[in-house]
Amino acid sequence: MRHYKTAVFLQVSVAALFLSAAGPTVAQDAGADDETIDEIIVTSRKMGAENLQKIPASISALDRTALEEMMVVDFEDFARQIPGLTFLDTAPGERKYIIRGIQSAGQQNVAVYYDEVPLPGVQDSTSDSGSQTTDLKLYDMERIEVLRGPQGTVFGANSQGGTVRFITVQPVLGEFESYVSAEFSRTNASADNNSNIQAVVNLPLSDTFAARVLIYDGEDAGYIDNNRCRATNPAEDPRDGDTALSCLNQQDYNWADTTGFRANLLWEASDTVTLRGQFWWQDRQTGGDARYHPFDAYNLNPTDPVYAGNSDSSPTGAAVQGFTFFEEGKFRSGDYALTPKPDEQFIYSLTGEFELPFANVSATVSRYDRDYQFKFDSTWIVTFLLRDDLAAGLPACLTADQTVPDCIRADLLYALTDQRQAIAQDAFEIRFNSKDSGSPIRWVAGAFYRNRESTFHSFVPVINTEGVTFSPPVAPVLPPPNEIGSGVPGCHPCVFARTDNKDIEETAFFGEVSWSITDALDLNVGARWFDVDQTETGFTNFQFAAFGTNPPDTTTPTGQTPPSINNLSDSEVPWKVALAWHANDDVTLFGSASIGYRLGGTNNRGIGNIVIPENFEADELTNYEFGIKTQLGDNRTILNASVFFMEWDNLQVAGRDLTGAFGFIGNAGTAEVQGLEVELATALGDNFYVTGQITYLDKKELTEDQVSTEIVAPGLKGDQIPRIPEITAGFTAQYSYQLPIPGWDGAVRLEGSFTDDSFTQFRPTSEENRFQDSYSIFNARATFRNDEMDLDLGLFIENMFDEEGDVNIGGAAGAQPTSKVTNRPRTIGVRVTKGFGRN
Repeated sequence: MRHYKTAVFLQVSVAALFLSAAGPTVAQDAGADDETIDEIIVTSRKMGAENLQKIPASISALDRTALEEMMVVDFEDFARQIPGLTFLDTAPGERKYIIRGIQSAGQQNVAVYYDEVPLPGVQDSTSDSGSQTTDLKLYDMERIEVLRGPQGTVFGANSQGGTVRFITVQPVLGEFESYVSAEFSRTNASADNNSNIQAVVNLPLSDTFAARVLIYDGEDAGYIDNNRCRATNPAEDPRDGDTALSCLNQQDYNWADTTGFRANLLWEASDTVTLRGQFWWQDRQTGGDARYHPFDAYNLNPTDPVYAGNSDSSPTGAAVQGFTFFEEGKFRSGDYALTPKPDEQFIYSLTGEFELPFANVSATVSRYDRDYQFKFDSTWIVTFLLRDDLAAGLPACLTADQTVPDCIRADLLYALTDQRQAIAQDAFEIRFNSKDSGSPIRWVAGAFYRNRESTFHSFVPVINTEGVTFSPPVAPVLPPPNEIGSGVPGCHPCVFARTDNKDIEETAFFGEVSWSITDALDLNVGARWFDVDQTETGFTNFQFAAFGTNPPDTTTPTGQTPPSINNLSDSEVPWKVALAWHANDDVTLFGSASIGYRLGGTNNRGIGNIVIPENFEADELTNYEFGIKTQLGDNRTILNASVFFMEWDNLQVAGRDLTGAFGFIGNAGTAEVQGLEVELATALGDNFYVTGQITYLDKKELTEDQVSTEIVAPGLKGDQIPRIPEITAGFTAQYSYQLPIPGWDGAVRLEGSFTDDSFTQFRPTSEENRFQDSYSIFNARATFRNDEMDLDLGLFIENMFDEEGDVNIGGAAGAQPTSKVTNRPRTIGVRVTKGFGRN
């Protein structure tokens, strides 16, 4: 069925692209006689407002109309329609943005901006901050811009693969308007409903002051059940018929409730001074992990031929079956622990715009806070550490005294990893822009500073038969005896506990110049100097009990692991050069070369004799690109294309110490990526328009072996970059018409996307390598509009063929190789929007 749906998608999308290329016009509104494609004005280069089609760079933008037609609320609602943009997704707030196949562990590969505020990911246990990008609801957005290729000269070190900008609707002076929108839907496989409600009001508080306020609240129903049963006595085998079992019986537990408030403020203090402020608060509560176990978990004889490689036939797999055995299946999870993940975020920003005699000045000061409590079932990790004892058939011991000389520490099972990941970022940027937009030379120059303070607490408490920690916890005893976790407040019994604080201070100066050499030839050059200082301080509260009874640190006289302090400083100069030839008013050709860096970082310290590299270095990306932008048929068709070649040096890669308990980041290997992107918008008639995009990566592989003295990295020359599809594609088709009911217009819309298959590891022969199959997703919508009533009604079907795509197989923290994250199942719903004062 998967391959059949993929074939259907390719046939439909190829037909749509062919027909659209033949179509003469584009219509945006019902009943239009001579429609053209509206200009999209962007601020991507920070040189002021520019026509997207005239910029010599690969940029895609969705304006407010497009976002409303697509009913965009979340990132995945639009991402599959942007060429070159993919993502790894494990749960709300745990997303990694990927542009043009550039992805690996470590810092962010893609910079993310909300208006003028850069938002970093939070620090996890392996310093992989790029895997947990913020996830704010996308209500009341003016525009979304996606810049492909390195953007380091303007957007900094973490824009190695590109930049994604979310731009909110700003207040309007002297006008009152508001609207309320409510959406209700039902997801297949769920017993609950989805609901999303938003309300927006634009308030003209005076002739020079206005506010735009957004409030929203929504629930995404869960669809994953947990049928895990465990032995009430952890020393017994749950497969034995006479073993007493305790079962969680959680249904639809991967729900997410999100509440938010945003206020944008505008004050035109004078003809030359404008101040803009923003406050944004969002709180998300989730019921548990979005991953589940549809395959034959740790089964030596899997029954699913497509996923036969997802079994664990190694000696380890055979040894741990007694602890991991459960009834897997569609939307079924086998976790022992309940894993709610509260996530609260705040943005505070103030932007001043000033007009000077020689330049326009923009300055932004901002504060970003995020408090994220990341939880996962660590029973699998503890079991992995005990695998040799399990394979040896040693008896179980239930007390920490270990009166049996050689026994399995059954008192460590079962366990939860509870990580408090908090970040506080203060940032400041000032930009000076040339004033005369008609001058042959335009420029931007500025300075940037930010300080990121991350706090990381990782506790691994033992959980009870209900999947939660013991309550109340046993009071700690000081000095600690040989009981696990003794002496750790808030985590007793406790398998492991540590804290880690990281401070990253970044200073940069940047500039770009655009020179119109002739009326047809433009040159753009830019550079950025940045300096980064990082300090990390870590402390182990309680060492991993799986390594022994309250194991001492043999590297110190007292046996207590001392605090660790790691430092790293780096200074780089990314640059770019772009040349554009405007052949005529409708055709622009461009070529560019650019350098992108990604910051290095510090690793959390190991314990005892476990040695982990203190630091990992920056990696560098060099991008060469040639593109064409065209407007055809009197601006009724747009066709853009680009080819690119990228060299990626000193890759940041994930590794583990020899025990397998602790992850870290190192550097190893080089890679090359080359490909083609095409995007198109056109029409088959005045009221029928089509868009399409396709990305083809014909090369995405290592160009040398990942040889390193500090990290075990198995990738060899020719191995493919994992989790990157060779082909991604998408299309939309919308037909607008006038209803036979006076005053009402209607539109029907079809959207489709295709994601090619991939593997999850560099090495094809790796025991952890898994196959991610290709998948296609189709959405259908019908909307009805009454201008006089300012009323919109919409009906929609998301994922209309109920595809269960392989969004992410294995790979998440604490995940098993047989786990899976998929897209939301078929969802059918209705949306109603009522406006007031918008006409």
